[in-house]
Amino acid sequence: MFIAVLSESRIRLISAHHKPEYDNKYEKENAIGAYHVRCLRECAVKCLSNKRCLSFFYNNHKGMCILHSDPFTYTVMSLSEKGWKFYLSQERGGRCLVNFFYYRKLDLCYKLEPPIENSVVDEDFVCLGSELMRIDSNERQDYVKLVTADIGRLYPNGICIQGKKTQGKWTYKDGSTMEYFRWHSDEPSGLSNVIVLWRVQNYNWHTPRHGEMCTYMCEYRSQN
Repeated sequence: MFIAVLSESRIRLISAHHKPEYDNKYEKENAIGAYHVRCLRECAVKCLSNKRCLSFFYNNHKGMCILHSDPFTYTVMSLSEKGWKFYLSQERGGRCLVNFFYYRKLDLCYKLEPPIENSVVDEDFVCLGSELMRIDSNERQDYVKLVTADIGRLYPNGICIQGKKTQGKWTYKDGSTMEYFRWHSDEPSGLSNVIVLWRVQNYNWHTPRHGEMCTYMCEYRSQN
């Protein structure tokens, strides 16, 4: 299913794809909204017309539609009932790379990756063609927290993000100065030159020991 969505600068083509592996499961917690609808297309239009919506659940028997900002890669669906189907939106107009999720509210193209050693997160082969996730606002911090809520069921590690200390200041990969931080009370510790979000400590930032494992997120930044 394809729908043209008007953005600030141009028309984007957004598609909705059924994910059959999630049939008969659904989630209400953290939903953007729940609606009575007449058909699947009406549910899809509600999602694809909402910048916060990245996925939706639809139940043909109940005529119900539930919108979410989460792709449910690392979030467990807590409810089950026959008739529910899950659909994931995908940007098709060139803003994102293939297999990246697109959260339009933050103009964020991203994907989630399995653990690697934190000592290599700045190497060129990591996030090939893109870069490690920047967190430069409360909105981004909260969104990463949302989409990785249950990642600990698969990976017990922290989440590496972009940023390292260079000549006494914290900078992004392109050399620009970092101005947003969410350090834990006793950080940065100086144990390494890597920033990790610790889920078990409310996603506060830490500098972990060199060589520890971390999951990570890649983002494809706008070329404009």
